Amino acid sequence: MRTIKWFTILILSFVLVFGFSFTSEASSATSYTMTLNAKGRYVRTQDAYLPDKTYVNLGLRGPQDMIFYGDDMLFIADTDNKRVVAFNTISSTIDFVLSHPDFDKPKGVFVSDRGIYVADTTAETVFWFELDGTYIRQFDRPTTPSFGDTTYNPSKVVVDNRGNLYIYGEGVKDGIIQLSNTGEFLGYFTSNKVQLSFTQQIYKIIFSEEQFEDFAARDPQTFSNLFIDQNSMVYTTTMGTFRNAIKKHNTQGGNIFAESRTLSYEDARDIYVDEEGIVYAAMQNGTIFVYTSDGDFIYNFGASNLLTGEMNSDISGLFSRLASIAVDSKGNIWALDDSKNFLQSFEPTEYANKIYEALFLYSTRQYSQSIIVWEEVLKLNQMSVIAHDSIAKTYLQQEKYEDAMYHFELAGNRTGYSEAFWEVRNVDIQQALGALIIILVVFLVLQKTLVIVDRKTGKITLWTAPVRKFFDVKLLKDIMYIFRVMRHPLDSFYEIKKGHRVTLTTAIILYFVLFFLYLNYSVNKGFIYQFVAAEDMDLSAIVIGFFSISMVLIISNYLDTSIHDGIGGFKQIFIMFIYSMGPLMIALLSTTLLSYVLTYNEVFFLNMLMLVGLGWSFINLFLGMTEIHDYSARQTFKSILMTVLFAIVFAVVLIIIIMMWEQLYMFLESIIKEVIRNVLQ
Repeated sequence: MRTIKWFTILILSFVLVFGFSFTSEASSATSYTMTLNAKGRYVRTQDAYLPDKTYVNLGLRGPQDMIFYGDDMLFIADTDNKRVVAFNTISSTIDFVLSHPDFDKPKGVFVSDRGIYVADTTAETVFWFELDGTYIRQFDRPTTPSFGDTTYNPSKVVVDNRGNLYIYGEGVKDGIIQLSNTGEFLGYFTSNKVQLSFTQQIYKIIFSEEQFEDFAARDPQTFSNLFIDQNSMVYTTTMGTFRNAIKKHNTQGGNIFAESRTLSYEDARDIYVDEEGIVYAAMQNGTIFVYTSDGDFIYNFGASNLLTGEMNSDISGLFSRLASIAVDSKGNIWALDDSKNFLQSFEPTEYANKIYEALFLYSTRQYSQSIIVWEEVLKLNQMSVIAHDSIAKTYLQQEKYEDAMYHFELAGNRTGYSEAFWEVRNVDIQQALGALIIILVVFLVLQKTLVIVDRKTGKITLWTAPVRKFFDVKLLKDIMYIFRVMRHPLDSFYEIKKGHRVTLTTAIILYFVLFFLYLNYSVNKGFIYQFVAAEDMDLSAIVIGFFSISMVLIISNYLDTSIHDGIGGFKQIFIMFIYSMGPLMIALLSTTLLSYVLTYNEVFFLNMLMLVGLGWSFINLFLGMTEIHDYSARQTFKSILMTVLFAIVFAVVLIIIIMMWEQLYMFLESIIKEVIRNVLQ
């Protein structure tokens, strides 16, 4: 036992004395991998990366940036030590250290075949070295008048294939500074757009342009980092916003990524793009987001010690403050913590590797092979949105539209589904067009024939008499009266006022018909237009909301007209309200049915149909109130406004009563529990 003890001490001493770094192998994930499901919800998925190696004794102090070059050589901007470290990730050794007498706060490092570029914030310059560390020159503050009094504190730098420099300077709101390979100021490559708050947007409407400029500050947000890929495409991150925090810029500086795809947190601090175009973004809280080359969100993983409650613990895969990330040739992600000064690597799992392989096959137009790999991904995660979406896009390329529709629906991609459905519908129309024309011609000929036969013999009328007699039933006639209201509203409402037509029972039936049409419209539209699944809806809220809002409006109108000499009673108001809703009923039913046969390209027709239905119903309602209460147009407008006001007041009072009742209930419940507790004791 004593021998084992001394042997252990000897081994540890050897590591501490002769080894400058300490490497620990992590076993399992220390945080979940999260993605979006088909409903757009944030859910857990298979582990994409697992912690691999942790280097805690590299002697780093406040490291801010890093980049890979060559054979997995990792160049680290060791800021507080005023140096750049070249760390060999294969041998786990520091190959050389780059320093310069003028280094003060080297926060950014970039390496290419042109050499090593170091951005030093405090020294206010960018240093340029040969790959062996030989000093070449430095890029100081531009002296051109167009640069003006802009601050020049280079924090990050990247260089394109022509040697032009793109510099993120701290506090520069005009955008990314662009210098030529000779140091000439070329302008600002790109800048963030000004984002106005809700209050500022209101001020912009009210004030003139000059007044608004003087009143509201409109400075854009500054970038937090940038990266350039092998094709000289520039990527940027912005902190303090969820919108467009991750951007891919075209040659004019515009953002290529769609805003809705690049999901991120508001503390995006670094960005890296591997050789296959996969985009990695580091959040300062320790989370790493991964996107496709088109900006589609794949998943994110990682966490902060603070978020997990392990603030004072050293756990592989958790960070105090994530400063920078880089990706080696094997796909391993390397992450840098500038608070605790350690380097952490993450190894991709089979799940991640399969996704990247399938994306590569698709990008190189190897569609059949990509489907095979995506199916392997689905074996690991049957509901993988990116797998179903990519398979659907592949089928779309192969003109297998029905298969594409199936997978687009599983992926929740309504735009893609609409595109595939457009093609399927065109084929169906072409195939059925001949049969439809024949059926229409036969129907017209048959109708004309029956009319001629009926005129000569009268037998057709005799055969149709039972059907007509059925529709002469008062209940059905009263229900069908809603179509007369649509055509002749004033005459119809006059008859309703005098009590010559329809009954309260019929109005109640139509009231429930309106409810079921609204309910069906809410939960049962076609996939393209049904943005929230029925199982995710609060049906009780829909039911209560419909009946409460409609009845509150009817009651409010009755109360208002009772005060302002309206002659219509509650029964007449209720009947008038329901029979005014005929166009809306037709619009609800038609929109629901058409949502199964129309694509996004025809959304205008559905919107117009609902707009016409609502507008027509409002006109009927206006004319009905005018006739029922014997009002003028001005009195009717005033009555409508007062009805809405009464409804709002009624709703507010009802909410207050409910809240007070809940408080009273909780108070009484606590008293009863206290009494019971004291009695039992």
